[in-house]
Amino acid sequence: MVIELHQLKKKRTGASLSSISSTSSEELSIPVEPLQKMAPAKLYNELLPLKLSFEQLKQNGYPFWCSTSSQAVFAATANNKKDWAAPNDFYRKCSRCSKGFYLNPDGTANAQKCVYHHRAKWDPLTGKKHLPCCSAKPGPSTKGCLVEDRHVFSQSWEDTLWEFVVSPQAKGKDDHRSNKVFALDCELVHTLNGLEVARVSLVDMKGKVLLDTFALPVFEVISFNSTFSGVTEKDMESAISLEACRLQLFQLINSETLLVGHSLESDLKALRLVHHNVIDTAVLFSIVDPSRSYILKLSLQNLAKKYLCKDVQSEASGHSSIEDSHTCMELLATRHLLSVKL
Repeated sequence: MVIELHQLKKKRTGASLSSISSTSSEELSIPVEPLQKMAPAKLYNELLPLKLSFEQLKQNGYPFWCSTSSQAVFAATANNKKDWAAPNDFYRKCSRCSKGFYLNPDGTANAQKCVYHHRAKWDPLTGKKHLPCCSAKPGPSTKGCLVEDRHVFSQSWEDTLWEFVVSPQAKGKDDHRSNKVFALDCELVHTLNGLEVARVSLVDMKGKVLLDTFALPVFEVISFNSTFSGVTEKDMESAISLEACRLQLFQLINSETLLVGHSLESDLKALRLVHHNVIDTAVLFSIVDPSRSYILKLSLQNLAKKYLCKDVQSEASGHSSIEDSHTCMELLATRHLLSVKL
């Protein structure tokens, strides 16, 4: 693809079309190499400036490794203060209806009626939130339109922090996993230990699927959340353990690999993985209001509609981690072209 950058500049300064046409074609046409056509090393260097800083990793709830205690740690933010439950803390808050409830002393959960709406979504076109499940107006007084027989929650036991691992270091300068850029996305299900990973997908900038596997949750599944995850109980017949899944992933990535994702901290948390070379499209395309120190993260669905003019996450069978990974790469490619135009 060729962007007539020289022509754009001339038009902005009011130059006539005749003066442009008299210029040589070599001067007018400045070829812009799309990200999809770049060699891996060049692509890596092109995107490296977009990776999250140390402060951004902390602010957005990414896991860090504490070598002293051999566990993952998280910087305390308003969003993750209650992510981990002490062994004697059985109180949970339902992720769907927001009702509080208690687990049994053995960590199991009793059936309890859950009436809820799907989480309200923000529409950037109208500047308002709407409920994707029905036509009701979002608000605490609105009765739910959906009913389940069990509550679900995202909080995990704090001893899970000892199950995290760190991405492997490069095996010398010729390690094939270094200087690579891949998009990672996971589908999560609700278990008795909060959200656990059930599907892992990894794609490259050209759209090639390098890894797509189902992972077997460690704890009992409360809900497969198939409406959003796209994962069903039948998928678990071919699932492998989380440890085996990470071993497959480590055949393709190391600590130097640039991983691209949307709110990737959630995927890494579910994978029990510490990895800091990250490009997060939720942060990259966020809207900042300096007057209120407010940062709004748009959904991947909204970003795809706005910048790619396409609908994603719209299948009745649920989301696809492959589609989401592809979309993150497409957003990066589009941003690259837009930045060149400017």
